[in-house]
Amino acid sequence: MRYSLHELMEKVAEKAGFHGVDISSTPVRDIITVYVERPGIIIGRGGRASKRIGEMVKEALGISNPYIQAKKVDEPFLSARIVASYIARRIARGERHKRVAFSALRRVMMAGAKGVEIRLSGKFGSQRAREERFRAGVIYRCGQDQIEKVDYAVKHVLMPQGVIGVRVRIVRPDVESPDTIKVKEEVIEKIRQGLREEREELTSAEVVGVEVPEELAEALEPASEESTVETHQIESAEGVESEPVEEGSEAESRGSSEEVSEDAIQEG
Repeated sequence: MRYSLHELMEKVAEKAGFHGVDISSTPVRDIITVYVERPGIIIGRGGRASKRIGEMVKEALGISNPYIQAKKVDEPFLSARIVASYIARRIARGERHKRVAFSALRRVMMAGAKGVEIRLSGKFGSQRAREERFRAGVIYRCGQDQIEKVDYAVKHVLMPQGVIGVRVRIVRPDVESPDTIKVKEEVIEKIRQGLREEREELTSAEVVGVEVPEELAEALEPASEESTVETHQIESAEGVESEPVEEGSEAESRGSSEEVSEDAIQEG
């Protein structure tokens, strides 16, 4: 039933920019909420359009008391269905497909999407059909990422030369990629605060002085004694200076030695 309702509302609300439909049952009536780009087209003047759509739903699906309400999509160009309908309408009016595709691409990226891909396939003014792709940002093509993070829609346009297919993939802005790195500012600030406290403790310890543990003091004692001995030796070596020998004293010593040698010769 939901699929039939979706298919019916997609045809009815095509000009309004259909995005999706939701149904909720109450004891009194069944509320059908239609999400569109332009809600005024669904409601109509004085609610006439919504009443007419309600009668269509009642006849087609057998819902006894339907109530139609329309809600505007917050950002239309983040919906793949709305973008595909937008491209299909402009191509049906005869506009160039490349201009339309690039215009839609820019508007989707300006809306905040992380990625978009538009594929147009068919005959574009030539005898042979071809496919053209227009891409921007990041697109997931397989796995769970494609199922959960990509909005996909298909639209067909009947042209004189044949059918043109429009396929749109959009990666929403709230999607987190697997390789995203999150930096927690609170943790960084806590680390910075801890470093500041350690720095303050070290500076205060240098000024006031800290008691050294016994084990550390015993390990440092022999090294300190050796260093003091070496410093004393160096200081004593530097303090010893060679005494200058005077020339007069050298002559006297030389003369006395000569006199001693002469006396020894005479005695001999």
